[in-house]
Amino acid sequence: MRICTILLLLINFCFTQASGLALYGAGEKIGNIDVSSVALGNSTFFSGSKYGITTSSPSTLWKSSLTQFTIHSGINYLNISSFPQQFQHNLTHFSLTFPVGNKKVFGFGLKPAFRTNKLEIETDLQYIGADKNITGRPIAYKNRYMIDGGISKIFLQYSSKINTRFSFGIQYSFLFGNQSNFENRYIYDVIIDSTTSSGTVISEFINGDNIFYVFAVNDEMEQVVKQNQFYSTELLMEVRYSMPNHEYVLRTTINGNTEVDTKQIQNINNLISSYNFNHSASANISELSLGYHYKVANNSGVILESQFHSPFNIPEEVALFNTMPPHEHSIHLGTYYLVENPKYGYWNNLNLRGGGYLKQFDFTDEKYFDYGFTFGLGFEYLTNTQAVNLTLCKGKRESSIIKGQYEDYINIYFGITAGEKWFMKRRRK
Repeated sequence: MRICTILLLLINFCFTQASGLALYGAGEKIGNIDVSSVALGNSTFFSGSKYGITTSSPSTLWKSSLTQFTIHSGINYLNISSFPQQFQHNLTHFSLTFPVGNKKVFGFGLKPAFRTNKLEIETDLQYIGADKNITGRPIAYKNRYMIDGGISKIFLQYSSKINTRFSFGIQYSFLFGNQSNFENRYIYDVIIDSTTSSGTVISEFINGDNIFYVFAVNDEMEQVVKQNQFYSTELLMEVRYSMPNHEYVLRTTINGNTEVDTKQIQNINNLISSYNFNHSASANISELSLGYHYKVANNSGVILESQFHSPFNIPEEVALFNTMPPHEHSIHLGTYYLVENPKYGYWNNLNLRGGGYLKQFDFTDEKYFDYGFTFGLGFEYLTNTQAVNLTLCKGKRESSIIKGQYEDYINIYFGITAGEKWFMKRRRK
């Protein structure tokens, strides 16, 4: 187990921690990622394991009296016709939980919250006519962007069983991180001629039977760097009601005030100027989610979840490309089957999981959809104290960046959970 954990950590340090093409708000929302839960239709509240524990749902953590160390990692392949294939490898979750009483557990951990890809984006040339330019000459311009960074969270968790039916969990998170936006603006005076001559041709067009060439002269580059530092908090509250064959979960999340310190540096013809700004956004209710689990038999079940997420309360002044994050509505359906070892031995359960999901992203004027299917395998051993999980997620979403195109993605998640008796009380002989 120690060797597997060390290898997993080394692999994560070898690749950048990035995400997809969500170039709005603070970037791609990572969300709650537990490998076993993702296999159940990208869900949050259930795992399909022997004891039903999932790190993405604090109201389940009390079910183990062991000290549990959990680490999750993900690999993402993204295809879209206008970009080369994107590949990212990221650490999605790290946590440690331990008992603090009878059916009471405390934990802490670290995970990414929002990420942007290290992506260079170059816009097409645009033109301003001589009649709209104070110099009286036509100009052409284009922009090139490179965005990097994001927001992470350090979280504290507490889980407790109230009685035979009710349990609850809370999670308090500190959100922090840096995000850099590099923008190069290229501006050219242009000359339009029907014959080739000295100079750089940046475009050409046909007018009647003639071909006209656009030449760039007197080029100028303006560089703008924006560096944002984020600070915020988050409070997640969850209650669970359990019966022999039915289980219900209700969750709400509140985001605290978000503070952003911005440093902007401009370089125009080697004339450098620097500005500092501070922006803030008020607290809001960011999530309301419901989950249901029907236990078909002792070793199988079906889950259904409905989730609503309001936009992260980021100040509008620092949103990527001046686009605020969307409202998110989603529905998740999953099923699982446990193959139990009838004999006492090294391994205890082989968990088979599958599901599907549909998400809707509501921007101010447009809506986009994201849907996919999941399949996962889990392996529990050493009297269910250790677990290894693997999940494959295949999906497609409408691109909010390139109109009329779709992003095809494949996500592969790998997780390890190790349980030890470090904090269990032992009776003296």
